[in-house]
Amino acid sequence: MNTLFLFTKHLNDEGCFCLKLDEDGALSAPPAQRSFADIQILQKECNTLVIETSANASLLNLELPWLPDRKARVAIPYALEDKLAQSVDELHFAFDKVRYQNNQYLITIIDKQRLRYIMQLLGEKEIAFTAITLDWFALEPAELCVSESTLLVNADDFKGALSGDLAQSYIKNHPTYQPLLFSDSQIQQNAELAKSQETSYFWIAQRILQSRLMNICQGEMLHGNKSDLIKKGYQLAGVLFGLWLVSLILVNAINLHFVNKQTAQIDEQIAVIYREFFPGAKQIISPKFRIDQLLKGNKSEEQVRFWFLLNQFSKVINSEQFTLEQLHYQNKTLSVTLISSDFASLEKLENQLKKSQLNVKQTQASTREQQVVATLELT
Repeated sequence: MNTLFLFTKHLNDEGCFCLKLDEDGALSAPPAQRSFADIQILQKECNTLVIETSANASLLNLELPWLPDRKARVAIPYALEDKLAQSVDELHFAFDKVRYQNNQYLITIIDKQRLRYIMQLLGEKEIAFTAITLDWFALEPAELCVSESTLLVNADDFKGALSGDLAQSYIKNHPTYQPLLFSDSQIQQNAELAKSQETSYFWIAQRILQSRLMNICQGEMLHGNKSDLIKKGYQLAGVLFGLWLVSLILVNAINLHFVNKQTAQIDEQIAVIYREFFPGAKQIISPKFRIDQLLKGNKSEEQVRFWFLLNQFSKVINSEQFTLEQLHYQNKTLSVTLISSDFASLEKLENQLKKSQLNVKQTQASTREQQVVATLELT
């Protein structure tokens, strides 16, 4: 697949400097400043890489045991805090395991605002890309090159980009390093050094195409497939939660409908039964209340009846002739068990009770030890 390289050193609101290489590294679209509309056409069926200038970044080695990604992103900024002029909260730190050697991390440090600006601008212009890396990663160890007015250095004593007097001074103080020069190189101390006829951008693009890519879009600055997957994961979780919530509401609504329907049917059945017990009722009041009232009324009537029967009985009975063995009251009936000397006395008692406006019913009569034992029910 062809690869389109966007060089953000010349990124602005109108377009960006870019070139395109085929799978073999041959030039298929020459280096040029192009509009975003032209870039959109050029990047069709093409992989797009964004190359940030190392002038906007720093590269530092940090001796530290290899840590899981989450722990490393906490430990590294504070381990480098004393070496940085800017607050670590304003900086983005990128690293990978490919470049972790001799128990040392190679840390790429870039301002978060700069990285967000690049990502946001390309997003607004609808320019898709798979990764952002630095032009510095085109260098081999102990190699220097001049890209326009910037000196890129990959040496033991320094890694990064220099310009102006610092670049001139570094070349002068390191005569063993011969910087690679190109047709667009603007720094040259030794006129005898030959320049390549190609541009530094073409050389950088070829090198990066062949190397293990260092994508600085990582951690909180994720972009592309991983960030899209995370976003889609959150979106899917949101959709699933919404579906669950809707289904929960729907199921509860259906259950509520059936409960209301069953309640209405039970209310109708209660109304029918209620009117059987209370035919004169104009409205249905709590059956419990009605029954309580009825029971209270019945209880009051029974108490009155009990005392009436007992009073009438006590007026008639003669304690010298009768012995009261048992007294029982139930369902408005007073049941008494008596012991008398003979049947004549019992019969006389029954007649007296009847004269007292009581209904008398003899339910049992027998003899015991020459005495008569009888049970009378008074109503």
